[in-house]
Amino acid sequence: MVRGKLRENSTKLNQLQKFFDPFFLTNISFLIFNQNQITINLNYFIIFFINLILLNFSNIYESYRLKNLYRLIPTIFYLSCSLSIFNNIFTVYGENYNNFKLFIFFIICFIYLSIHHITIRILLRILRINGYNSRNIIFFGNKSSFRNLLIQITKNPWLGYKVIYWFSPNSNDHKKRTLIESKSYSCIGGVKDFKKKINNEEIDKIIFSYDNSDDISLKKILKVVGDSCKSVSLLIDNKIPSISLKKENFGDFLALNIWNPEISKFNKNIKRIFDLSLGISFLLFFMPLLLVVALLIKFSSEGPIIYCQKRYGLNGKVFKMYKFRTMYFNPKLNDSKLIQAKKGDKRITFIGNILRRYSLDELPQLVNVIKGEMSLVGPRPHANQHNEFYRKVITGYMQRHSKLPGMTGLAQIKGARGETNTIEKMKRRIRYDMEYNNDWNLLKDFLILLKTIIVVLKGNAY
Repeated sequence: MVRGKLRENSTKLNQLQKFFDPFFLTNISFLIFNQNQITINLNYFIIFFINLILLNFSNIYESYRLKNLYRLIPTIFYLSCSLSIFNNIFTVYGENYNNFKLFIFFIICFIYLSIHHITIRILLRILRINGYNSRNIIFFGNKSSFRNLLIQITKNPWLGYKVIYWFSPNSNDHKKRTLIESKSYSCIGGVKDFKKKINNEEIDKIIFSYDNSDDISLKKILKVVGDSCKSVSLLIDNKIPSISLKKENFGDFLALNIWNPEISKFNKNIKRIFDLSLGISFLLFFMPLLLVVALLIKFSSEGPIIYCQKRYGLNGKVFKMYKFRTMYFNPKLNDSKLIQAKKGDKRITFIGNILRRYSLDELPQLVNVIKGEMSLVGPRPHANQHNEFYRKVITGYMQRHSKLPGMTGLAQIKGARGETNTIEKMKRRIRYDMEYNNDWNLLKDFLILLKTIIVVLKGNAY
């Protein structure tokens, strides 16, 4: 009953949101900028339609059943900025303008949109976990893909999906009525049985998978699922989680971007301004500390203060990365014989231990940032010999160099920093690097910098 009501009214609620949001914000705008008066005039309708257009052309009203809710935050932030500027322009009358009112409107806008859109989605997820507002799935694919689908549904109950039928392209699965372990799901047929069920009214979505070993061609599967009126999705049993799979258009042809989605020149310039302004500010702020550290290194052990090492930068171009020297100087050591630092490494000096614990040895890289060789945030550059090794064993490894390397990155705040003594540890780090590269935005950079400060203060690095 409740499930039916939610499904019937979900579109109506979404349409109501699209009208109520600009209406509410327009009235708040007049109360703030127009001396607490709501005046129905030409400006009122202009600002209402501007708010309506800005909100509806954003992705804030899209279904977030399949997305991480944190991705709404940058959208809400940028929307709040845009709405504040336009509301201020069309509502303010000369002497009524002040920066404080603009800031107040931005805060109200950000809080309202956050509560209205994130809280509602959280409530919907709670309902789905409890069996309401669910969607019925029919699945066509082999045993391995179906098992993986069930794992994801079990791990993410808030998705609200329920498998009601499973069909397989492989005769062994449906002839033997294959039963999935610890589940009451069994394969109930092949492609002919699948065709009979796909248009049942109880089905909300068709999900299928394809493997080269399947007893059917992809073309035939598409012909079958294309003969229905249901929502259809291809499940990609992705063994390479770093790929982006973003849609691109080439005239009349459709393509999927596998790696390195393009960033506009505008966004590249914005990131460069962000890096340059903060890089110079941080360098000036930390200058006294840098001088103290330099003196401590100089008088505590022999060798240079700054350690320069060749690293791969943007597009694999080699550059010299600067670090404070933290190990005892070995003139015979060269880049081809590098050994990754370990916890309790005896090569590290007493001062070096302190510097590495709080990542102070990385501060000279602010010079690399200012020079444009690095960014404040991005995939951390590895030693060249490590790059040459891992690019042979991890598919897509070098795609992390499609963006500028960073002083810190998503991997570092997610706990994937330090020694990578197994392939799995490095794969985990690369997964975070590519997640950052595939979905960059300026707010994400800012949040990563803030979280980096928290991580660094814990002093767990080595």
